[in-house]
Amino acid sequence: MSEEQPKTSAPKGKAQRSFKNFLLNPLLQVKLGMYCIILSVVFAIALGAILYSNFAELIDSVVLMTDLEDDVRDLFLSYWKSTQIWIYLIFLIYLGSTIAVSIMYTHKLIGPTIAFKRHVRSLIDGKYNARTYLRKGDAFVELGEELNNLSQQMEEAGGLKDKQ
Repeated sequence: MSEEQPKTSAPKGKAQRSFKNFLLNPLLQVKLGMYCIILSVVFAIALGAILYSNFAELIDSVVLMTDLEDDVRDLFLSYWKSTQIWIYLIFLIYLGSTIAVSIMYTHKLIGPTIAFKRHVRSLIDGKYNARTYLRKGDAFVELGEELNNLSQQMEEAGGLKDKQ
């Protein structure tokens, strides 16, 4: 029987990514997400207050023009309750999307910095064959390429010293 070698699509040295390490720097990522949520809640409360105030004024204006005050108020309240459900639903979807997007984009910023730190530590330890592999869509790709070029030059210079 022959043993199958595990199939990996990642080049040697490339860290395998999984969902469990999606929060690379939880404090920073959650903090950014919370700022976005707080701003969203403040905006939603302000918008809700404006809409509610104007809607109340509209109801009062219509009620003054009719003799069916209770029926008109009930009609408007019924309309408002059905509208509120949609507003809350859309706001919850917005909050969930904001959280997901903030985590996703901070992950694309923080991930490369972790890879860079690992690469620099390898260089400090004299491991000049270290390389940084970034994922598609990660930030700082150019910096990663330059760091890889530096490693290659250091590796070649180290090889020249050994020959002398």
